[in-house]
Order: sequence, then structure tokens, then C-alpha cells
Amino acid sequence: MKFFKVFRQKYMTSNVSLMVISIIIAVIAWLYISMTQYPTVQKTIENIPLSVDISGTSAGQNGLSVVDCNVENVTVELLSSRTQVGYLSNETLEAYFDADSVSTAGKKNLSIKIRSENGIKYEVKSITPSSASVEFDKIESREYPVTPLAPNVSLVDGKEINTDEFVCDPAVVRITGPSAKLDKIDKISAVTNSELSLSQTYVINADELVLFTDTGAEIDQSSLKFSDANFSITIPVRTQKTVSLTVSIVNAPNNFDVDSVKLKLSADKVTLACNNSQTEIPDELDLGLIALNEIKPGFSKTLSLSKRLADSEFINVSNLEAVTVTLDDEGLDQKNLTLDQSRISISNVPDSNYDYSVLTQAMDITVVGPKDTISEITADDIIADVNLLNMNINTDQFNSNVVFSCPSYDNVWVTTVSKVSVQRTKIEPSSTTTN
Repeated sequence: MKFFKVFRQKYMTSNVSLMVISIIIAVIAWLYISMTQYPTVQKTIENIPLSVDISGTSAGQNGLSVVDCNVENVTVELLSSRTQVGYLSNETLEAYFDADSVSTAGKKNLSIKIRSENGIKYEVKSITPSSASVEFDKIESREYPVTPLAPNVSLVDGKEINTDEFVCDPAVVRITGPSAKLDKIDKISAVTNSELSLSQTYVINADELVLFTDTGAEIDQSSLKFSDANFSITIPVRTQKTVSLTVSIVNAPNNFDVDSVKLKLSADKVTLACNNSQTEIPDELDLGLIALNEIKPGFSKTLSLSKRLADSEFINVSNLEAVTVTLDDEGLDQKNLTLDQSRISISNVPDSNYDYSVLTQAMDITVVGPKDTISEITADDIIADVNLLNMNINTDQFNSNVVFSCPSYDNVWVTTVSKVSVQRTKIEPSSTTTN
């Protein structure tokens, strides 16, 4: 009692002291009432991150991963003890979804839950949003070929890109990502957007990789990882030219007009390329030689382009593999004649110490030419020559080829291929008698 009497006399004799004491008593009373009558309070916490970690869940054990989620942060309203609610924040709370019910890939709508990292007890009143749309898929790695793409590259006249050597380095890329997205990839191109006009081979770094579906649509590359980010593109430039095709007629007599033989080609042009920039591509390509005696009504011969170009620098870039040569035999006719021994001569004898004579008495030949001319041709118009020039003769009797000509006409030819028998006789020196 003495304490209260002293306290009252010392501290409660002024209005200021009374006011301070009243406030202290009020606070104590408010704290007492709050703690006894209202022990918990409600609190709203924003920007709580939503975890997409599914390790240890059924989804994770099935090899699935989260490839997309439409929620990043949530807001929660909760109740907790007045003494502990201050320890709850977006740093001590974590939002998550339950992936234990997920066993297959695809989009799932999952409820969002809250958990605390510091063990403080609380009651969740609401979570906004309350659920998330989560896409699950298996993450795989696959390799794909990479093709070059240079849409803004042009070439000077007479130059073309060698598509067989138009390549990227590296030529393959490994992509890691959701299997559903990997399934959509049909083509991958390393693209250079540079604007170039080229006259020779050029190497340039690609600006980007572009992924396409089988319909040509571009694929979003988010959620994909690439083994390589840097690609170079080789643009191989070579000379290219479209040339005319021709054939040559050989073994014709000197007076023969080869233009009188009308040969038709199944194709008259071919496109050639050459990787050597110093080599000039001619205007014409001769496909080969055709002997005059091969050509007759109904004639047809197929010539291979690959054989013709085998030993050259030229590359056939057309889809043309062979050309068929035929005779335009309209207005032509043929006639069979018999030449007697007197119409067969021998020229260019190799040894003047011998006499050479034809043993063959007669030979049958076929003559081709314009109808009006053929009707007038006789055996007397044809000359058969046995040319022994450069012939190696080891026996006194041998066979030799015959070359035919028709001096009176420059548009008639013999199609017969024949040999005649020739006799070689030693010339005996003349003897001189002395008296």
C-alpha cells in the first residue's frame, strides 16, 4: 500500500503523467484482448513463385518434364498466429502443383497448393489463381541434317550454284527438347540473309537456324536447345552454259556433201557446268562420230552423254542421259548394185617390188541417195578403192577393206562394209643376154 501511495503522489499528480499512464494501460489492455479474443489474423501475400520442380513425383519418375506452364506467381490469403504471421512472405512460401497424378504427356489442369519453408503453421483461405495449365512431355535429344539457305544471293551471268556441294558445316545438329516438338521438325536450314552477287565460290557464316514442319511452317524454338550455334555455309559457284548438240559424219569421200544427210537428234541442247573458272565452255558439244556407211533408211543410234564427258572437265547438269540420232529418210531410196573386178582399184601400194591385184571377181553393194538420183545410178558410177597405205602386209594373199565413192554425185553413198581378196606377186628383175 505504501508503494501505491508513493507512486500516486510522485507520478499521478499531473495531467501529463496521467495521460501517459492511460495510454500504457490501454495498449496493455488491447494486447491482452487481441491475444485472448482474436489470436489469429488474415494476411494477403502476393508474388509467390510457382515451382515447376516435379522431381520425386510420379510425373518425374515416368520421364516427364514440364515444358510449359501458364502461371508464374500466385497470390494467397491465409490465417496465422499474430505472433508468427510476420514471418510469412513470398520468400518463405512456395506455390506448387501436385504432379503425382500425372503419368502421360500432354496438357493437364492442376490445382495449386502452398507450402512453407520455415515450419510456421497457417491456414490457406484462398489461392489466386487456384489452378494452372501445365504441359508435360518427355525431353529427348535427336540429330537432324542441316541444309543451307541463301535467299538473297544472286550470281553473275553464266554462273550457277553447284547444288551437290552447297553445304553447311557442321552438317548435323543435335537438338534437345520435348518429343512432341521434335516430332514436328521436318527440315532445318542454316540461313544467311546477306545480299551477295557472286562470281566464284564463297564461304559465309549463317545468321540463324530455322526449323520447318513438313508443310513449310516455321517452328517456334523456345524450349529447344542446340548442340551448335555457329554454322558456316559454302556457296559453290561454277560456270554453266546451255550448248547445242551435234554429231560428225566420218569416212565420207572427199567430194561428198555431208550436209545432204539429214540427221535428227532427240535433244538438241544440254546444260553443262565446269568447276574450273579458267575453262571456257564451247557453244557446241559434238556427241560423237558416225561412219557414213552406217547411215541408211531406218538408221537409229543412241549416244551416251556420260561417256562423251567422261574425260572432260564438263559436268552434265541436265536430266539428259542419252541422245538418239535418227536419219530423216524422207525422199531417200536405196539400190543394190554389183561391181565387177574392173571397178575395184588398188592405191598406195606399200612396196614397189610387188604387183598387187584384186582376186575378188565381183561384189554386191547397197547405194543410198535421193530417189530421183538413185533411179539413175548404175555400177559404172561407183568406184571401189583398196587403199593399202600404212598397211602391214606379211603374206602374199590377204584381205583388205574397200572404200567406195561416187564421183558423179555428191549426195550418194554406199552402206556396204566389205573386204576383197588381194594377191601380192613378186616382180622378177628382167634378164639381159650378152653375146
